[in-house]
Amino acid sequence: MPAFAKNPKFIIGTLVILWVLYVLYANFQIDMVTFYLLPFNILKLQLRLSAVIIGAAIFGAVATIVIHWLWVRPSNTASSAVTAPIPPSNPPRSSTVA
Repeated sequence: MPAFAKNPKFIIGTLVILWVLYVLYANFQIDMVTFYLLPFNILKLQLRLSAVIIGAAIFGAVATIVIHWLWVRPSNTASSAVTAPIPPSNPPRSSTVA
């Protein structure tokens, strides 16, 4: 058995991928999910359950990336551009003796 196959990250990652594939396959067998957008059956939307699951996963991933980008981007406020004044390199000496 290769060394990478003994790594716990590899084992857990493989189990997660197999579980996601199983969920997609098992839910692909279900016919349709009906969303009633307006009352009295005026407007209804029918989607496959697998499409709903994949759409939710894509939306969650995109929302996470956008929120992370908004959280860590540098701010453009003027207060961050203000710096302390630089002290002179040769400070004036006192002529008094202590």
